[in-house]
Amino acid sequence: MRNDVPSKGLEWTNLILGAGLACAAIMFVGLPAAAWNAGIVGSLIVCSSAVALYRYGDWAEWSNLTLGCWAAVAPFLLGFGSAQGPMWTHVLIGICVGTFAALQLVASRRAPSSTN
Repeated sequence: MRNDVPSKGLEWTNLILGAGLACAAIMFVGLPAAAWNAGIVGSLIVCSSAVALYRYGDWAEWSNLTLGCWAAVAPFLLGFGSAQGPMWTHVLIGICVGTFAALQLVASRRAPSSTN
């Protein structure tokens, strides 16, 4: 575990995307599965990104990668894929979070490890 984040900008972006997904839950009150999923997954993305900003570890990026993938497929697995707004919100935020997490993982593999 290291203190240096490969790209703080990408980590902040994931934190903001997670907050946006969590806040979007308010808009999906007519679809309980979409609202609950957005609130929980968005909050977990925020927590994971915040911890990574405080004390970086690859586990945080693997968590965000998993959460991003889940957010992208959740509309189809939870049955709200026909609702355009919630579906596209989940899919787009999920793809972005997953992509940024994967970029962070690649960057952390290429960065020289500073072990004392």
